[in-house]
Amino acid sequence: MKNNLDNIIEFLKGSNDFVVTSHISPDGDNLGSTLGMYYSLKNLGKNVYYVLDDNSPQNLTFLVENVEILKSSEFNMKDYNIVALDCGDKNRICLSDEIRDNAKKIICIDHHASNDYYGDLNYIDIDASSTCELVYNLLVRYRETEGIDLINETIATALYTGLATDTGNFAYSSTHPSSFEMAKELLLKGAKRDMIIQKVFQSNPYSYYKLLGEALNTLDIVDGKVASICVTKEMLKRYTISFNDVDGVTSYTRDIEGVEVGILLKEKKENEVKVSLRSKNYVDVSQIAQQFNGGGHVRAAGCTIYDSVENAKQKVLEAVLKTI
Repeated sequence: MKNNLDNIIEFLKGSNDFVVTSHISPDGDNLGSTLGMYYSLKNLGKNVYYVLDDNSPQNLTFLVENVEILKSSEFNMKDYNIVALDCGDKNRICLSDEIRDNAKKIICIDHHASNDYYGDLNYIDIDASSTCELVYNLLVRYRETEGIDLINETIATALYTGLATDTGNFAYSSTHPSSFEMAKELLLKGAKRDMIIQKVFQSNPYSYYKLLGEALNTLDIVDGKVASICVTKEMLKRYTISFNDVDGVTSYTRDIEGVEVGILLKEKKENEVKVSLRSKNYVDVSQIAQQFNGGGHVRAAGCTIYDSVENAKQKVLEAVLKTI
């Protein structure tokens, strides 16, 4: 079913048991939107379980300190509905296939251009700054129709985190006037902006910069328009940095004068490389990611290539150069 916010609200009102989850490799919008929905459903007296088979990045652990996040092996309910947030592909929902396939209904709330409306109920807006903005819209609509304001300080902080991270702290082209209006209300509701900025953007460990220095030595620029950096599993091990803690390196590829597309190749294990793609002006990197069974947004997308770092780099460069 296509978008219908009121239908989703009616379904949430009429059901009691929910699993909230998101995509593999958590980020700010992933955690912020999922937590926003988790706490909102809790506040409505629902039975809610947060299930995610992955670990939070170090700079976002402050969001989940007081939340019990279950692994799939720890979840054993039989009758439940899934709310999948910020996940553009049903196969990237970060819980077991068994839990996903046995849900009574899947509600999908997302802003990825590659989303194929896999939910039984969907709220998809590819022009939204973030999935957190869509959760915010849902809560505003709930307030308008039901007369109940669910946005408290905790929810405001979670949603502001996702808004700030997915807009690059309001620097990316995905930032719209509605994003600032949302930020204003969340701040008035008590969102801890200063803490968010410090934790998310200003708290990298010293070892991260040691790794960054080594990674920058792999910086390669082709035709002055495409830049790439490689992070190997040996680098991660050498500096004791988690796989999920280095996505910020991607910006060092894009933020070079004249570069249109930036590529980060991050080796998870032998012959498995996560590729992050960023563009500035005209290249739709979601189309490139889809060539490798990935997806995302026009200016930010990703995929996984099951090959060596060197071969993965060559494959992606060939695809990108056809668009320049």
